[in-house]
Amino acid sequence: ALLRSVLSQTGYDKAVKVMALEETIGQLEKVRGGTAIRDPDRYYFTLFGEPSEVGRWGLSIEGHHLSLNLLVDSGRVIAATPMFFAANPNVVLEGMPGRVGQGTRVLADEELLAFQLMESLSAEQRKVAVLDAKAPRDIRGAGQPQPPAYAPEGLSLTGMNETQQKLLKQLIATYLGNLPSDLAAARLNAIDEAGWDKVYFAWAGADRPGIGHYYRIQGPTFLIEFVNTQSDAAGNPACHIHSVLRDPRGDFDIPAKRD
Repeated sequence: ALLRSVLSQTGYDKAVKVMALEETIGQLEKVRGGTAIRDPDRYYFTLFGEPSEVGRWGLSIEGHHLSLNLLVDSGRVIAATPMFFAANPNVVLEGMPGRVGQGTRVLADEELLAFQLMESLSAEQRKVAVLDAKAPRDIRGAGQPQPPAYAPEGLSLTGMNETQQKLLKQLIATYLGNLPSDLAAARLNAIDEAGWDKVYFAWAGADRPGIGHYYRIQGPTFLIEFVNTQSDAAGNPACHIHSVLRDPRGDFDIPAKRD
């Protein structure tokens, strides 16, 4: 019930599937000689401070491939980042063990909408959007308490046509849509106020499934990163997603330090 209260129905469904995939990962890793502990119940709920309508308190929900962090002040959520979702495998294939059904794709829109956007870009637009022919191994600043301090790179939303802009906004909405509607609306309003002309999309790696690929979307009030370069627990290449929503102004409502 606590997990459900901090996410939208869509976000909650993703979270419980991420947890359930631990059974699949564990059984596949055992076949391959792995020894890591994989358990759908091995997730930790931690409260900071005293939950109250008048004070300040926080909640962390942590475990393999899931990290949710919220800060509440006077009954209002004032920070909801970093928010990390991952999936291994990114697609549950026929014959894979566990309770998650065949064909399940926990982070489908996060990947497929990005591929659609890339497919729509012209050669000239790709020259701007693509930063590197090879994808990085992981998201930047993984596990760090504050997001990486880099200026936006890539292709600006204003450099896209109307259809491409719509796809990019759909992709951003996919991440915001993990939050309850009021928090998602507040995040979207912050993007509106900061200006969509300051939003950039960048890509690295292959533009098709099965080969490592990466993207990030950044504006003054948000940073999205997605990477799919690792093999899944069955050994299938580029079938293991890490994705994160962060706030370049500072996660946990802590102002980011900038040089």
